[in-house]
Amino acid sequence: MSDPAPGAPEPATETWTYGGIRADKDGKKWHAWTDPAGEEHWFAKTGGRMSVGSHYTAQVIRRDDGGITLRGTPEYAGSQAGQETRAALWTEHTLAQTRIEARRAERDAARRSALDEAIAPLLELAAPLRTGAQRDALAAYVIRKLHNSWAARKPPGSRR
Repeated sequence: MSDPAPGAPEPATETWTYGGIRADKDGKKWHAWTDPAGEEHWFAKTGGRMSVGSHYTAQVIRRDDGGITLRGTPEYAGSQAGQETRAALWTEHTLAQTRIEARRAERDAARRSALDEAIAPLLELAAPLRTGAQRDALAAYVIRKLHNSWAARKPPGSRR
């Protein structure tokens, strides 16, 4: 959603139905809205918390190129779509959330796998250590090395 540019057409008021979250092929999260003609449109954000299947009054700019811009935050219109429509929208919303979370879990697992691979040689070094003091000394050494490595880097925007 955005504010119109100077000289842009004035928005029209339409009642749209919030369809919930959708996921594109790359797993990016979008907010789905259905216009009065039944066409679904995706926007990056809604400007507020919306209820799936509820009707909202939206300020809409329909451009000559077929594009649509939502202006401002849609306001609850005090009604909901029919039960079948709400159920279908909730199904799509839930599937999209599941896809987004599954992709996030895959990315997290890949990061953990890389970390596990990096730590494997350290675990081999630690295996023969028998006392708590030896293990503490190794842990302190690793932490000191990491800390010194981070401290040696110039943080973005710093004057060092």
